[in-house]
Amino acid sequence: GILVPIYILIMKFTPKYAIPLSNITVFGGAVANTLLNSSKRHPHANRPLVDWDLILIMEPLTISGALLGSFVNKILDEKVLVVSLVMLLSFTAYNTLKKA
Repeated sequence: GILVPIYILIMKFTPKYAIPLSNITVFGGAVANTLLNSSKRHPHANRPLVDWDLILIMEPLTISGALLGSFVNKILDEKVLVVSLVMLLSFTAYNTLKKA
């Protein structure tokens, strides 16, 4: 949730470019973590560190959300995207601070 504001505010990208760039950044990190952790074992149990069954359940929904988000990114105006991002980031920050 912090990459898009960094790309917009600090690196001066428009939201149309910042959103896909953050997706690619997260994807690159996920690929690197998968490659580094796929062969590791759990320290306290006799099983792999990566829970592949959970990935099989979660990934179809994640991919569907990413595809829907990319379509919405192409359709919506930049001002609507910025307002949506501010609302989402505010909601996320509020919930995080409330739990802390």
